[in-house]
Amino acid sequence: MEEKKGIPIYLDEAKRKFANSALEEVEITAWHPSNPPAINLWRCFEALEDIANLLKGTAILSNDEERRRRTKILVIPLYSLCVAIRDLCNYLNSALEMRNQFNKVQRAEINKTLEDFLKVVPLDKTSAIRSVRDQLSAHVDKLMPYEAKTIFDRAKNHEIGAWLHQCILTLSQLLPLDVYGWTTDDCPEGYFRVMSVEPWLVTFKLENDKPTMIAGLHIATSPKKLILKTCNKVLETSRWMFREGDQYVISLSEETINSEESV
Repeated sequence: MEEKKGIPIYLDEAKRKFANSALEEVEITAWHPSNPPAINLWRCFEALEDIANLLKGTAILSNDEERRRRTKILVIPLYSLCVAIRDLCNYLNSALEMRNQFNKVQRAEINKTLEDFLKVVPLDKTSAIRSVRDQLSAHVDKLMPYEAKTIFDRAKNHEIGAWLHQCILTLSQLLPLDVYGWTTDDCPEGYFRVMSVEPWLVTFKLENDKPTMIAGLHIATSPKKLILKTCNKVLETSRWMFREGDQYVISLSEETINSEESV
């Protein structure tokens, strides 16, 4: 009888979420970023989750004043999301360890993705989103009511909605890139678990803190699906921000997260 060789492959049945900074104790099965691109992507997810929570119930708020006040608070995580997206693009395009990940055409497309993003969402010191965030939302400067209103009027609801949807559109262009690494803590002491190529969740045995052999191989659900789910939640609950006739993103399909050869 021929001896079977190789390592068995199992289906990962754990119900995994991203590590949540708001929880007192992080679940052992949670995804953690294991490389800089994933760290920046996780920052995007954290901001998206805050935005999703702030948008809960806004569609049924009784008047425009209540919605407008919620929008002012929303600018804080929205600005964080914008900066995280910019940082992710800059890292992908300029970090030394990313040089071998993309060819010239792909790098040019990443750069264009950032340029298109900043055309819609300017982040310089004079931009509306930064003014509202710095002077009104994150803290209240010594302003008279009419001065505060002048600053906030620079960012109408539909403009904030446009910035938000552009963030999600830009993320949809960055998610397919196969550069994000993840790890989890649900393995025995002396072992290390990592997903560097989806959908393979690999468990390594460690000796002197170095991997010496593959101890397990699982097929796991892409962590990107968690980001996609939150993106669609935000898209659905933010439609009220737009005026009649405005264009906005309706939803993202699971094809968004599939790896491609180009951006």
